[in-house]
Amino acid sequence: MAAALNLNLYLLAINFLCTFPFLIPLSESQIAPSTQDDPAENQSQNQTSTICDHTIFSFLPHGYRNQRGFLCSHAGGSVYFKFLQNKDNETTVFLSREKFSGWMGFGFSKDGGMVGSTAVVGWTGGELITERMKKVKVKPGIAKFFLQGKDKGNVIPFKGDEFMNFTDNPPFVITNDDLFYMGFQVKFDAPLAQQYVILAMGTDQPYIELNSSIVSLTKHTNQAVMQVDFSSGYGESGTDAQGLQKVRHGVLGLVGWGAVLPFGAIIPRYLRGMGGPQWFFLHISIQIVGFLLGLSTVFLGGQLYNELLPEHRSSLKAHRPIGIVAFSLSILQVLALVIRPHKTSEWRKYWNWYHRWVGRVALFLGSTNIMIGLSIAEAGPAWKIGFGFLATFLVLTVACLESSPGLPRFRKSDTASVFGND
Repeated sequence: MAAALNLNLYLLAINFLCTFPFLIPLSESQIAPSTQDDPAENQSQNQTSTICDHTIFSFLPHGYRNQRGFLCSHAGGSVYFKFLQNKDNETTVFLSREKFSGWMGFGFSKDGGMVGSTAVVGWTGGELITERMKKVKVKPGIAKFFLQGKDKGNVIPFKGDEFMNFTDNPPFVITNDDLFYMGFQVKFDAPLAQQYVILAMGTDQPYIELNSSIVSLTKHTNQAVMQVDFSSGYGESGTDAQGLQKVRHGVLGLVGWGAVLPFGAIIPRYLRGMGGPQWFFLHISIQIVGFLLGLSTVFLGGQLYNELLPEHRSSLKAHRPIGIVAFSLSILQVLALVIRPHKTSEWRKYWNWYHRWVGRVALFLGSTNIMIGLSIAEAGPAWKIGFGFLATFLVLTVACLESSPGLPRFRKSDTASVFGND
């Protein structure tokens, strides 16, 4: 009866530990703030989630839908922009603003000034009252401009590539869910790094000459200059690039070092006393799965590190070496199976010490590195709560198994081999 009860306890722990890691991503959507926020703030947060998540790509022109890896920035008010630079020196920019009437421009400047800069301007379309007090209907559109001077007549529209070269993906303007979007993709001769960016907005429609594509901008009503590090927004078309790679790196590390390897480590202590070699094969199988997850984590981490610029690698001065040491110790654990001496050998007790303590140190470093990684990535509360709950559950599970009366467990006084009978 007691044995059956203990077996049910084991199975319950196994089922929960195996399923819990896959529930962590779902917890993100189940965590909601309990406080009442200001309506204006909520509106701003809703705007952020629209331009800064992947749902934006569903209604974009075809050439822009498969691009991932964007970085998002708040330009002030209801204006947000995302940017991505690929390895072909093609820079993609999306902007959004709450629905309005007028135009919005995004310019590249050498020194932060308007004169000499190039800009892409998109407008919403609507009515324009000309200088002769005539109403003109203007359709939504987008165009390139060269800012030769500060006067209205020195803001020159152009079609060619002498100042800015559009790619084969045409620029666009779209209104969707009460938000105005504009986007474009340009190709430069060299990759952009720290770059001055000019954002300007006007409340009137631009004037388009009759039977012509020549556009005359109305005077801007708001303007801002900022520096953007375009080198931090490298990505690849058709993939989630760094953003998705970071998530995969984190998930693999959390599942491997936070669940699978710790669970496999407690198998010999609490299952070997039940008789038979089943515990041995279960222990080996789980640890191999954990090792492969750790290997995948290191591989993705190495790719992420190589894509970073040297000045951005300083934040990994602890996370990276700890990860390398922890994985190196896990390799020693795999080699332990190969160099395992016979149970009658005088070296067997030293091998046991080595196997136990290398495993303990590796698990400690792995858990510590998970916390460091969550801090570096500025992970959301769901990740931190999930890891904390998982760690707490493991500790409570071990405590319950330790305190269970009559539970067979491995002790130092046991003379049987750690890896079963030879």
